Amino acid sequence: MINAPYLLSTYRLIQCAFPNGVDSESYFPLLGLLYNEMSHRCLAEVMAQYTGKDYYVVLNDVYGVESAQLPSPELIVKVKQRLLACGYEEWLKEE
Repeated sequence: MINAPYLLSTYRLIQCAFPNGVDSESYFPLLGLLYNEMSHRCLAEVMAQYTGKDYYVVLNDVYGVESAQLPSPELIVKVKQRLLACGYEEWLKEE
């Protein structure tokens, strides 16, 4: 579970969309979708907590989102659909 209360809604969103964990196919598309909505460190913190990966490994992945070749549009749409089913639109409206 997440340690930072301000990241709890994001953690729950990811948990709802990926109840069995974030698979390798969805990992970078998910980072890409959340990249522009969160600070890099907050994104890395919540993803590290949920995936069990080392924070610094995830932070490096987050920093690489902009420079890496983007995942296919199909994968991004697939991940976004999962998030939408779990309240992504409402999450985007949070402060």
